[in-house]
Amino acid sequence: MTEFWYQEDEKSQIRVSYKIKSILFSDKSEFQTVDVVDTVAYGRMLLLDGLVMITDKDEFVYHEVIAHLPVINHPNPKKVVVIGGGDGGTVRELLKHPEIEEIVLCEIDGMVFDASRKFFPAVACGLDDQRVKVNIGDGVAYMMDHKPGDLDIVIVDSTDPIGPGEGLFSGDFYRSVQKSLKPDGIMICQSESMWFEPEILQRIYRNVSAGFKHIKPFVGPVPTYPRGTWSWTMASNRSLEPREYNRQRFDRVKAGLRYLNDDVVTAGFALPNFYAEKLKI
Repeated sequence: MTEFWYQEDEKSQIRVSYKIKSILFSDKSEFQTVDVVDTVAYGRMLLLDGLVMITDKDEFVYHEVIAHLPVINHPNPKKVVVIGGGDGGTVRELLKHPEIEEIVLCEIDGMVFDASRKFFPAVACGLDDQRVKVNIGDGVAYMMDHKPGDLDIVIVDSTDPIGPGEGLFSGDFYRSVQKSLKPDGIMICQSESMWFEPEILQRIYRNVSAGFKHIKPFVGPVPTYPRGTWSWTMASNRSLEPREYNRQRFDRVKAGLRYLNDDVVTAGFALPNFYAEKLKI
């Protein structure tokens, strides 16, 4: 009996394979290839240019971290912009907070948005909420043109710093994000695996520093992302004390979460020595 496997190749150094039951969708947009496959181990999997973006089994870790951490660390979150995130998972998590009044989702690739709605309904379930405005367009240009001092939170839910996501990792981009935020605003972005080369991680940290004074990395497990452990970076121009987050706000949502709890929120900001050394912090 013939078996089908999808293989992700990381710089010809590491190869990870997943047994596939079927290919549900495969097409090419003007930006990238978009595939949805049904795997034995992780259920449905969204691939962009052959790289895993989300799966049924582990997407909740990534989305809970990138959405809830800035919300519970902000004094009064009302207006949020999500750059990327066309699968809808970050929006789904943000909508659990009633104090958020407006979420703008800025996704460059409409094919990602449409495929997610069709094949990942549990992830994209919040995209039709009345608090959500969808903008299919370039997130870099959107932030460059945004009204200064208008936003409470910006979430950079991007792909890796290649292809359509490359501009979302530059110092100029983070400076534009900072200008769009109110003085107490918070930015959070995905910042790759702590096992990656120091040059990659330092470049991300340095570029975030171009826009923000206070930077707090967070680490957690995402088994289908390269090397299994991922990082996110929260930043602001006001002092951040992430272990002193708004517990009342978090208490309202944590019963429905699958990854984050009070201990995990606290522990994730405790960086392993080797990772801190790579970042030179």
